[in-house]
Amino acid sequence: MKQFTLFTFLYLALGVCLTAIALEDPNLPSGLQTSLFASAGASYFVCLFSTFPFWREATIRSYRRRNSALILPWLVIGVNIVGMIWEVQSQNRTMEAILGAFSRLIFVLLFTEIIVMTWQVNSEH
Repeated sequence: MKQFTLFTFLYLALGVCLTAIALEDPNLPSGLQTSLFASAGASYFVCLFSTFPFWREATIRSYRRRNSALILPWLVIGVNIVGMIWEVQSQNRTMEAILGAFSRLIFVLLFTEIIVMTWQVNSEH
């Protein structure tokens, strides 16, 4: 049975936003446009997989094997956010820098979902 969560819709919304941005501005550099399309495709892919039960089960199984692995998602989120801020600031807040940082939000969303799933497992026990 497929299950839809808040994260399913967040992945879908992120993919739609990234696709719309990439298609709307024809003056974007081709590398940035490719990055936006790749992130949008990954977001659609994860959106599809997040509806199946094996997605949650694999995450929970991985967490139970390595109980201390909860720090890894926090580190990935922190490094991504600091990297995005650094990228935008170092390029004087140009639109290309902001869009490049925006295309990395898929990683923040993925690891946030992992944290939420592990919190749910901990609250059940």
